[in-house]
Formats: sequence, C-alpha cells, structure tokens
Amino acid sequence: MSGFSRTLAIALLCSACSHPLAPSPSSAPVDVLPFLLGDAALWPRGGSHYQNQIVDLSRREICWLKYGNPRRFECWRWDDQYVYHAVDHALDGDSNESYRFTDGRWLPRYLPAGATAATPWTIDLPGNQIVWYDTACNVDPSRSRGFPYRQRAWIEPRVDAGSDLGARQTLMLQYEPYDPAAPGAPTLPEHYYFGLGAGWYEWERAGFFDFFNRVGGPVILMNRAVWCDAP
Repeated sequence: MSGFSRTLAIALLCSACSHPLAPSPSSAPVDVLPFLLGDAALWPRGGSHYQNQIVDLSRREICWLKYGNPRRFECWRWDDQYVYHAVDHALDGDSNESYRFTDGRWLPRYLPAGATAATPWTIDLPGNQIVWYDTACNVDPSRSRGFPYRQRAWIEPRVDAGSDLGARQTLMLQYEPYDPAAPGAPTLPEHYYFGLGAGWYEWERAGFFDFFNRVGGPVILMNRAVWCDAP
C-alpha cells in the first residue's frame, strides 16, 4: 500500500469512528471523502434495490454496484481538486450501453466551509460532452453530443438516513443537466444523499425516492471487464 493509501485509510477510519453528527469546523473546508466512502461494515445494502460500495484507493476510485448485477455500476474518481464522474454503466432498462463525460467534474475534493442549501458550492460546465457507448463498446455518434450540467453541493447537519444508519450529517449533491438552446426550460435535477461514515444512501428526482439504506445482503462485486474505455 502506498503512503497516500495508508494515510487516506487512517483518515477515513478516524472519520468513521467520530460521531456522525459532529459538525465540521466552521473555518475549515470539508473533506468530502468521509461522506462518499462509507464504513465497509455498512455495505452491501438493500432498500429500493440492492447496492454495494466498492472502493479502490490505489485508483482513487469509488464504484457502486447496483441491482445485484455485476455488469451494472456507477464509478467516480478523485484527485486533490475534484471528484469526477467516471462512468454510468447502470442505465434504466438493464441496458448494456454506458456513458462517460469529457469533463466530469462532479464535486470539489474539499467543500468550502459554511456551504448550505442557501449558499451552496456551485459549478457550471457548459462545455461538457457526453460520450455514449453501444453494447459493443463502440462510440455511438448519434447519442454523443454536448451535454452541459451544473452542480450544487452543501452540508445538512442532521438527516434521518433510516433505522439502520440513523441520523447523520449529510452531504447533499444536486445534479442538473440542461439544454443551452432553451435556457429557460424547466429541468429535473437529481439529488444525492451521502451520510458521514455511511456513504451514498438515497437518490431523488421529481419526487421519486430511491433508498439503499438497509444493511445486509450478499457481497457482489462489479465486472470491470465490461467498462468501455476504462481509465
């Protein structure tokens, strides 16, 4: 294990051992990794569907295997500045297609101090492109195009994550793709919930809630071989 991996593992262990409601120092940026990388003892989980967290510190990568299917997963990666959306290989309809973003900046590596729902961290990526892969891992030019989106992130001091996870300080992420040709058109933003020490436990869009907050289930790992153009 590299020095970086050892240091990060120790830091995450200490974070997970702290009280989940402990507030972050008001003057210090908030490290998002203790929210994204949940305690391994709390995974896999069920709820609306099966989900498992898979962390690779050497790659600086976190993946979530979905629906109990090794071929269905979503992965994010990080460096010292940002967390990046790396791939979505768990499309609706159990499709073998997938996509990635050319920019992919998703979250700051360190959230500014004092970020709230009223004053969130924000980023707008009008130049982002979506690269769509068909079932044979060929780029589909008919679906690869400009794909701008904006992000907002903040900390909620206390959110009920369900009976198995309890009330936790929660990192909130809002993802909002939009059409630059129709700047006033309504959008359907997605909301992601990440509990301190627990990781991703809820997703919501347009009033539809998807929960994966019930601890337990078989350990199923992802099949990386199906990841097109994996980094």
